[in-house]
Amino acid sequence: MLFDSTKNVNLSIIVPIYNEEKNIIVLYKELKEVLKESGRSYEIIMVDDGSFKDRTWDVLSELAQNDKSLKVIQHSRNYGLTAAYQNGFDHSKGDYVIIIASDLEVNTNEILNVIKKLDEGFDIVNTNRVGRFKERRATAFLRSIPSSIANELIGFISGIKIKDQGSGLKGFRRFVLNNLKFYGEMHRFMLAYGTVYTNKITEFDVEYKPRVYGSTAYGSLTRTFSVFLDLFPLAFFKSFSTKPFTMMPGRLFGLTGSVLFLAGCAMSLYLAVDKFLYGHDIGSRPLLIFSVMFIVLGGQFIMTGLLGELLVRIFFEATDRKPYTIRREINVD
Repeated sequence: MLFDSTKNVNLSIIVPIYNEEKNIIVLYKELKEVLKESGRSYEIIMVDDGSFKDRTWDVLSELAQNDKSLKVIQHSRNYGLTAAYQNGFDHSKGDYVIIIASDLEVNTNEILNVIKKLDEGFDIVNTNRVGRFKERRATAFLRSIPSSIANELIGFISGIKIKDQGSGLKGFRRFVLNNLKFYGEMHRFMLAYGTVYTNKITEFDVEYKPRVYGSTAYGSLTRTFSVFLDLFPLAFFKSFSTKPFTMMPGRLFGLTGSVLFLAGCAMSLYLAVDKFLYGHDIGSRPLLIFSVMFIVLGGQFIMTGLLGELLVRIFFEATDRKPYTIRREINVD
């Protein structure tokens, strides 16, 4: 008999998956045990983000055939983590929405603590993975520093002090997600954008477990630089307390604008030193014109990127277009 616990859903558990065949069954069994213990009505939504290296979809479809509470959705290609989350949000019904990574790096029993925090009145609950850099001591420094920088930058802009912005276990009340739409790589800023609608945010420590299967590209300098570029639209829209927008135009023009602006500042600094330390005349030097031009152009490029955010958001909202395409699905209403 097919099991159905999706009526009057209280909990929606969303799991983004990409080439995680070996983790799926273990995670599924653990989730079922924890959710049974919670005593809540629930649904599990597993989104296969275009896996192609293993039997991820085959495993998911086999599980879903025997469990009505498990919804499985497959993307036509790999759209990225943000699109997988948004797909799950779009298909979820629960009053509480909890996301958990498929890598088994956090004990699934911690879901009960997330539920407890939501019951206490918090609107957003985050987890801090304690010891996540200890398993590779040789590279711990190189991995922890970029992560810390990214967390501090996001915290500075959003005004919230969160230790682990990238944690794969988070909980939200329904109304928060109803007001948010995620595009690009906005999954990194879920908590920051959530502050537009609530200040009831908390975080608690969880024990980190090294993944057994697969690998992850976490904590790189490239990722930190990408976060820096994406902070432009975050700061802009946070300042005006409006809803978030896609980060693709902001990153493109933000990169160009940042390079021009910094180059202009560097030239200006050089001219200032030349003027005040060595007494050279700089009024007739072409470099002065270039420095001013670069600073102005850099600012214009950054503002163009922010306007691009507005236009892309308007396009998605007006056409109701999703940032993903579904190939097939099972148990989805």
